[in-house]
Amino acid sequence: MRASERWEQAAIAAPLAADAFLDRVTAAGARYGEGPVCVHRTPHFVDRAALTRWARILPRFHRIVRHARAALLADLDREHDSLAARIGVDAQAIAWARIDPGFQSVAPLARIDAFCAGGHPWFVELNAESPAGMGYADALSGVFTADPAYAPTGSLRAFDTCAALVATVRDIAREWGHRHRRLTVAIVDRLSVPTAPEFLLIRDRFRRAGLVAELVEPGDLRFDGDALTAGDLRIDVVFRRLLVSDLRARPDEGAALLAAYRAGRVCMINSLRTALLHGKGLFALLHDPTFPLSEADRAFVQRHVPWTGLLLGVGGDALREQALRAPEQWVLKPLDGHGGQGVVLGWATPAAAWARAVAEADHHVLQRRLPEERDVFYDVRAGVRQERLVDLGPFLARGRLAGFLCRVSDGPLANVTSGASQVPVFVDLA
Repeated sequence: MRASERWEQAAIAAPLAADAFLDRVTAAGARYGEGPVCVHRTPHFVDRAALTRWARILPRFHRIVRHARAALLADLDREHDSLAARIGVDAQAIAWARIDPGFQSVAPLARIDAFCAGGHPWFVELNAESPAGMGYADALSGVFTADPAYAPTGSLRAFDTCAALVATVRDIAREWGHRHRRLTVAIVDRLSVPTAPEFLLIRDRFRRAGLVAELVEPGDLRFDGDALTAGDLRIDVVFRRLLVSDLRARPDEGAALLAAYRAGRVCMINSLRTALLHGKGLFALLHDPTFPLSEADRAFVQRHVPWTGLLLGVGGDALREQALRAPEQWVLKPLDGHGGQGVVLGWATPAAAWARAVAEADHHVLQRRLPEERDVFYDVRAGVRQERLVDLGPFLARGRLAGFLCRVSDGPLANVTSGASQVPVFVDLA
């Protein structure tokens, strides 16, 4: 019997009222804004074979991304003619990418958005900048391991994603040069964002690990030429949840942070070099036949990354014509978008609107549509089990699997901002 079937039987035998379940999720801190981030009393399961498959392919993908990173960094001084500029990286982001962060890894913490229909992983985006969801994932694992349905289901194992997060922050801080004092971490973003409840979860995990940790808004930071501070807090590490696009949009607010980073007086995780990898142009680069990859790596990309092409500048070209001829095969995405914002699905968009979107796209990618993974989840609000789209995103800590962000949705986009629900992922060891 599959783990999902065992869970369903146990859940039926131990019913839980919707309010009681949602209260547990909220009490655990798994909130998006004021609402619970999870409304489904069904986890997602991966078996031993799937876990082995992920553990094998993720380091390979990470190595290919590191190769791309090296190529992007190598010619940043060419500015508008650089490889980064050719895949749509903003000029200000390129300038910031020239700053040495004090450690080698560009994105020691990352997340891949993926679909796994038929057990075959496809990578659709790399969140290299500020991967959200780690704190939520562990909080939900705690809720579900305390659920009456958990114990009867057998040999399930939860991921301790934040343990990998803490270990990575410590490792990178040592590489950067921190040696003597107790490590002090500032989690930096605006506290008005709907994901702010997760900052509290991560802060508390840092504190349980013996680190000093506080939530800090970028405008509250000060730099005196020696130390980055917030009030009486002297900061060693900035755990950056503030996006590069936010820094560009409000440069005065981030001035102290940028000055300390430029002076090498604070360790920023992830570094500002993430803009080189975070934009969706990276996957177009990997599919570019002129980009140097070994035959084996190119075959790996073709097996696991849907074909992706760039649309930079408005005008007619062969790629736009392909998208107009067969809209059901394509997804249009803004290069720097996040949370599903600006994504246009060719198969779900009226023909005239699709033609207009493709014609006007000037800082976008077109990506091949993938087969969807779907499974059945119990929605406590409606009291019914329904088939849902599954977006299974592995978290990477220095290139190794650290857990999963699993989002389930009744619509074609599996983003929490568009109404998706996050559920925990358990490994079925049976």
